[in-house]
Amino acid sequence: MRGSILVCIKNGLSSNLACAFLVSLTNSISIDLATQNQMGNTFLRLALFIICHFSLAASDILTDQSALLALKDNVIQDPQNVLTTNWSISFPVCNWFGVSCGSEHRRVTALNLTGLELVGTLPPDLGNLSFLSLLYITNNRFYGRLPVELSNLQRLEHIDFGNNSFSGEIPSWLGSLTELRELGFYYNNFDGLIPFSLGSLPKLEILNLFENQLSGPIPSSIFNISSLQMIYLGRNMLHGSIPSIPHDLLSLESIYFTYNNLTGHIPNDMFDRVPNLKELFLSGNMLSGTIPDNLFKCKELQSLSLSLNELEGSLSVEIGNLNMLQFLSIGGNHFEGNV
Repeated sequence: MRGSILVCIKNGLSSNLACAFLVSLTNSISIDLATQNQMGNTFLRLALFIICHFSLAASDILTDQSALLALKDNVIQDPQNVLTTNWSISFPVCNWFGVSCGSEHRRVTALNLTGLELVGTLPPDLGNLSFLSLLYITNNRFYGRLPVELSNLQRLEHIDFGNNSFSGEIPSWLGSLTELRELGFYYNNFDGLIPFSLGSLPKLEILNLFENQLSGPIPSSIFNISSLQMIYLGRNMLHGSIPSIPHDLLSLESIYFTYNNLTGHIPNDMFDRVPNLKELFLSGNMLSGTIPDNLFKCKELQSLSLSLNELEGSLSVEIGNLNMLQFLSIGGNHFEGNV
């Protein structure tokens, strides 16, 4: 029976079933050899536990390796030969270019392939990187739709797919990634509606969907995210009115809704909710009405761009109270009087 254990160890059992077998076998030895020294039994169990732990860990990192190799296989152009020469089973996964691993569990926690000019698609296997918290593939030429398997990455905090050629609708399953703090899909070809489910991301700080082909209204749910700091929706085809802000957003500093097809009035109570606003860019829409007076309560405002709209009325003298203001653009409207 002891020889059987040695055979199992030598063969490198790495599954839960193998570990369960070893533990069961150890218990059998303890029963059959009741007269054996107790310390010897304890040592044997400890040794088997260590073997199981490390063999399972090796299995997990092989899962991560397999997912990354699937990504490599989906890359059809690698002009800098980074993946071609560096992503090899001859090297430990955690030493691969752009890959970072956790110090404790030695699983892949970050993947940063920014600016490598890679061309290809994302394989569903990436959904197996279950410890991933950061995924940056900015400034490449990835294309196609996002695989639904990415919804398995429940530890993700930072996603930046900016400046690629992804297409299709922004998937609603992103709302299930509740650890997200940064979501960057700017300069792509996404179309359709902005999912209402994005309002279910309680920790989101940066939402950047700038310059896609998005249409429909701005979902009101976005302004339910109390942690939101920056929202960039400019240069799309969004229409409808700017949603009201239902509660205070004390962290919100930047709003970019430029060059869409937004209509209606700027909400009267909007600026009561964002006292720390530093940047407001609404140029290039079809907004009408007057500038709400409470805008001038935003004492932190540094940039104000309202040009190329249908705004009217006179500009309040209170604009002089914006002591931090560095940039002002209000041309192309129907204002009266002197500025």
